[in-house]
Amino acid sequence: MIKLDDLRGISEEKRKKVVDCLDKLLTYKNANGLLRPVISGYNWYLKCSEFDRIITFSNIHETEAYKEDMLRDMEEQGYARQTVLKQIREKAGAFIHDLEFRIRDDKDNLLPGLRIKDVRTGKYVELKKYSKPLINYPEFKNSEGDLIDEDQGWELDMPFKGKKELLNLVNLFLKKSGKHIYDAKGNIIRETNEEQKSRAPWSDAYKVPVLLLGKTALKYVNRLPQFIPVTKFALKENGNEISFIIHNNLKYLKSLNHYECLRQFDFVEEECLGNKPFIKYVDKI
Repeated sequence: MIKLDDLRGISEEKRKKVVDCLDKLLTYKNANGLLRPVISGYNWYLKCSEFDRIITFSNIHETEAYKEDMLRDMEEQGYARQTVLKQIREKAGAFIHDLEFRIRDDKDNLLPGLRIKDVRTGKYVELKKYSKPLINYPEFKNSEGDLIDEDQGWELDMPFKGKKELLNLVNLFLKKSGKHIYDAKGNIIRETNEEQKSRAPWSDAYKVPVLLLGKTALKYVNRLPQFIPVTKFALKENGNEISFIIHNNLKYLKSLNHYECLRQFDFVEEECLGNKPFIKYVDKI
């Protein structure tokens, strides 16, 4: 598990200023004092993604059971287990809690590393009291946007050698990394029981498979109807990285003083592709 204090490649003073700026964007209030988040969340890493790593499967909270299922299918695709493991990097993040997010795995254990803070009180939710997503409990009815997740996990960054390999990887992750399959518009496809059995998503697969593609993949956008262009903001310094994804709120962000702060902190903007179900969450704020 990695903490913000572990980002020793970024000076403590700069790190604190960066996180303060991002936290303000996460809990931003407009001139009327109403909650108006600008970003949906941000992540940090002790290892930077390399420039030639042009495909990123960006799941935050995945379990060891999920990893083992993924590795098995990657091996069936012809990838050596150790090669895949070398492409995994640890990550942690803070992001707005969607009340429909699951908080437990398939075996009913709390997701490892997950904490949820209520920004109105500064206190953490006692997750052990809840067995279902928080949307099922009346005490959270009016808490949309007020709950911030702090989570630990990992992501898989994989290079690809051409269009065929890219499409094969994308198809695998869209099919297996989420609980549901989505159509080209990002809507859930209602499967029959037989179809569900034959697909068998990976253990603990999440509601939304979060999958990002680096800018080199943009030339294949016409072959990837599940994806749309989005912007990644990233600070990469001395082997450490802090980054976030933004879409509809990009113009709004650029109208705020916080944008100039990000530029002064050496954040770089990069166009990439995000799968539609994930970007629906990013834009929901």
